[in-house]
Amino acid sequence: MSFGFYHDFLYFPKVTVAQVETYAFGGGFELALMADLAVVGRGAKLGMPGAQLLGPALGNLHLFFHRLGPVLSRRLLLTGEAITGAEIEPLGLFTEVCDDRDVAARTEHWAQRVTRMPADGLAIAKTGFNLVEQTQGYVGEEATGFLMHAFSTNLRFEADEFNFVKERAKHGTSAAFKLRDEHFSVPSDGA
Repeated sequence: MSFGFYHDFLYFPKVTVAQVETYAFGGGFELALMADLAVVGRGAKLGMPGAQLLGPALGNLHLFFHRLGPVLSRRLLLTGEAITGAEIEPLGLFTEVCDDRDVAARTEHWAQRVTRMPADGLAIAKTGFNLVEQTQGYVGEEATGFLMHAFSTNLRFEADEFNFVKERAKHGTSAAFKLRDEHFSVPSDGA
């Protein structure tokens, strides 16, 4: 997805609603974070696993820091790990986190609630929300995004670092994903 698409989605004049039942990785995760309302299943997996391909300079850093906070942003971007909706439910990052089987119905509930609001009031509120975010430094998101993309396209890998692009060329896509998963697998007990 292009920066233009994200900009248009974030500043869309109507209320946006995200429904996350199973996975929201990469751009899908960013869209869930950008949506005005988002309903996420407790079993849904979220994150930026693409960071394991080219490093943590992927995605919209302002969005991550603003919506997730610096600690969780760093955790997800520096490790490429996926987390579940249940893990982040206590943080209040989304409109609602619920049982997976209830996601569609709860999303419909929130969408219906929005449709009962005055259209002009919603447009005014969204403009106000956007202005508040911009005054908090969010306006630099596009410039930072372009710079981080430029930096990440000039990555060089040391001999002992995993390079997905090289492994894919050498072994094929399926084998490269398997090698990536093996490389990034770290026992949770630290042993």
